[in-house]
Amino acid sequence: MITPPPLQKGDSVGIVAPARFVGQESYAAICSTIESYGYKPVRGLTTRLEHGIFAGTDSERAADLQQMIDNPEIKAIFCVRGGYGCVRMVDNVDFSGLLQSPKWLVGFSDITVLHAALSNLGIESVHGQMPVNFNKPQASVSELIGVLEGQQASYSFNSNDNRAGEAYSEVCGGNLSILCSLMGTPWQLNTNGKILFIEDVCEPLYRIDRMMQQLKAAGVLANLAGLVCGYFTDAEDSTPSFGSTANQIVMDSVAEYNYPVAFGFEAGHQQPNNPLIFGRKAHLSVSESFSKFVFDNERA
Repeated sequence: MITPPPLQKGDSVGIVAPARFVGQESYAAICSTIESYGYKPVRGLTTRLEHGIFAGTDSERAADLQQMIDNPEIKAIFCVRGGYGCVRMVDNVDFSGLLQSPKWLVGFSDITVLHAALSNLGIESVHGQMPVNFNKPQASVSELIGVLEGQQASYSFNSNDNRAGEAYSEVCGGNLSILCSLMGTPWQLNTNGKILFIEDVCEPLYRIDRMMQQLKAAGVLANLAGLVCGYFTDAEDSTPSFGSTANQIVMDSVAEYNYPVAFGFEAGHQQPNNPLIFGRKAHLSVSESFSKFVFDNERA
């Protein structure tokens, strides 16, 4: 994997909106927060556009991301928010420049599309807090900046329903519904032999089950090194009840495999939202009620 260089104070960082738009009233605080950490925010064109729910047309969003990729002065790219839209423009983005001049791309949720594209090219990226949420508790922003500056990502967390075991492998993943939507496309994520991270928001339990069964049927779950589950935020039950919790649904879908499964990792659509380095190898140690997730702190 190709690891972008760590950020240095004074670097310029780009802000783009590859999916839904963010209101103009939010950008003063976003830029102020970035400046408070010692960086120069550079707003892309899409941070000033609206086109339906999107931050500009598909071509405008692709072009905006492209110019941030190609601009040698930009050392990291913050996707301002997710929502929906990346899959409509990703085929018009040429990521190959990052193979010679890598830089960090940051985001989660719908940004899973871009993470998958980078993963398949062998380029590390960061699943983490986006600027639209920089006004949330600052711990997640501080953790994110620390990782971008080269600090180690290391986590210990209590959890229930785990399957104990040890794994050491590359980490990949993102939003469960987005991962499923990428099946059969050029951006389908290669999970073979890797530690897969999943999370989701506002998905009823039966839909979580459907998505896990889809991944199982496609062979995605069979050869993992491990599975880490973040938040399943607002996972509503149905009437009558589906009869299983989100954790039970996940465990049922991987019951025939023997790799470790860790629940309760604090990442996704709640706070705190801990950063993950996709493409980086990590040690995963899971007991029945406690897990450790420690990323290598050396460049690939």
